[in-house]
Amino acid sequence: MRIAILSDIHGNRTAFEAVLADLQQTSPDLVLHGGDLADAGASPVGIVDRIRDLGWQGVVGNTDEMLFRPESLEEFASQSSAPPSLWTAIRQMAAATRTMLGEERIAWLSGLARVQIRGPMALVHASPESPWRAPIRAYSSPLHSERSKPTGSRKACRQHRQRWSFV
Repeated sequence: MRIAILSDIHGNRTAFEAVLADLQQTSPDLVLHGGDLADAGASPVGIVDRIRDLGWQGVVGNTDEMLFRPESLEEFASQSSAPPSLWTAIRQMAAATRTMLGEERIAWLSGLARVQIRGPMALVHASPESPWRAPIRAYSSPLHSERSKPTGSRKACRQHRQRWSFV
C-alpha cells in the first residue's frame, strides 16, 4: 500500500494546491495529514474545508490545538526562552485564524486524534503525548519509548519542526 502524508500546511493554499497536483500524478492508496492545517496562512477556511471534503484522516498539530485550546500556547510559551513579542504575534495570528474558521471548523479540529494507526504504521505530529513536544533524540522511536508504548506500532511517522522522521 502506498501512503502519502502531508503536514504543516499552515493555511498556505499555493503549497496545498501543488501537493494536490502531485497526489493526482502519484495516485497513492491512502492520504493522511499530519496536522498544523490552518494557522498563519491566508487560506485557513479553504484548507480545512478541502481536507474535510476529501475525507483525509489525520492527527492534530500544535497550531491546531492552539486554535481550539488557546491555553496550550500559553503553557508552551511559559516554558520558552523566545522573546515575548513572538508570542504576542502568534496570539494575534491565532485569534484572527479562529475568527476566520468559526466555531464549527474549530470543533472539527478539536476532534482530530493525537495518533493515527494504520497497520504497522503510526502517525503523530510530534509525539503521542503532545503535538507540541517531539521526543528527544535519545529515543530510538517516538512510539517505542517508555513513554509511548501504548501505540504498539512497528513503524512511526512524525512531523514537527518542518522535518519528517520515519522510524
